[in-house]
Amino acid sequence: MSVVACQPSTPNSGESESKAEENNRSDTQLVLNNAILEQSNQLENTVWKIKADSIIYSEDKKTATLNNVVGNLLLDNQIILKISAKTGEIQDNGNIIRLKEQIIASDPRNGSTINSNSVEWRPQENLLLIKEKLNGVHPNLEVTAESGKYFTDTESLEIQGNVVATTNQPSIQLNSDRLVWDIPQDEITSPGAVELVHYSKNQTVTDKLVSDRARVNLAENKAILNKNIELTTSDPQLQVATDFLTWNYQERIGNTNRPIQIVDRDRQISLTGNQGEINLNQQIAKLQDGVKGISQSQASQIYARQLIWKIATQEVEATGDVIYEQVDPKARLTGEKAVGTLDNNNIIVTSNGKKQVTSVIDN
Repeated sequence: MSVVACQPSTPNSGESESKAEENNRSDTQLVLNNAILEQSNQLENTVWKIKADSIIYSEDKKTATLNNVVGNLLLDNQIILKISAKTGEIQDNGNIIRLKEQIIASDPRNGSTINSNSVEWRPQENLLLIKEKLNGVHPNLEVTAESGKYFTDTESLEIQGNVVATTNQPSIQLNSDRLVWDIPQDEITSPGAVELVHYSKNQTVTDKLVSDRARVNLAENKAILNKNIELTTSDPQLQVATDFLTWNYQERIGNTNRPIQIVDRDRQISLTGNQGEINLNQQIAKLQDGVKGISQSQASQIYARQLIWKIATQEVEATGDVIYEQVDPKARLTGEKAVGTLDNNNIIVTSNGKKQVTSVIDN
């Protein structure tokens, strides 16, 4: 490390005597005021530069204690991390820098800022270890967590412990125990259990998803969720379950190529299909590759290859090998197409454009 101590341009004799006394004590303690420390690599490029109001070296000269710290991390002579703190400590010949209190770390490449009260900065490893509660801010994302790691070479932040990530436009909140934020790609990933909540403009909950893991593309307002997915919606009031879902939380559209179940508990209607799409803003669900619909209140059910459900009006349009069954009166209808409403057993089954009633079963 190289050291520069900034001195007054015209020191008086008293200050000179004080400096002389300080130098006489240099075998036990070195004190520098308004000093700048630098570290360079083998190519003589500056790796980091730190300025402090005061720098006090330990007796063995292996540790330097800093007050009011401002530092920069550089790559190819370009600043990639700016950091400030109230106090600090340099160890291991500048390879470990511990900072405490009122820490602000910002990356000018991506506009992100991290705040905490305890970090360990390892410039040679491109690593900022965040050891206490942190707050990370980006133009449209804010994260909080108990601890984390920021990798300056990949511009990614890994955080853990009571993780909360919040966006403003659209308004969503992601809760997890661990999260990886790829800042250049504008993407966050939760490798473990996650809850994703979407809010309306008046900050009421419209949709809530839980999943075993998730990846969210913030630029596209899209989340890809995997395993044990449950979607609960307030308008309309539905519950959706599947094992894979691509979810556009702004448009409120979900797609899956896996089995999916949609339940309207108020009307006691459930629909299942081997794949499908649900559009909550338009209140339409489209299921295919084998669909089953059940009305528990009317003790009826319908089978088809494809089915379109207009959620607001409860209208269904089923096509392909349709079978409709009801208990009261007991009936079984088959055809190529069926239209009607399940909540009142008002179903018409047709084949080749004509109404078909294949059988009515007596008790």
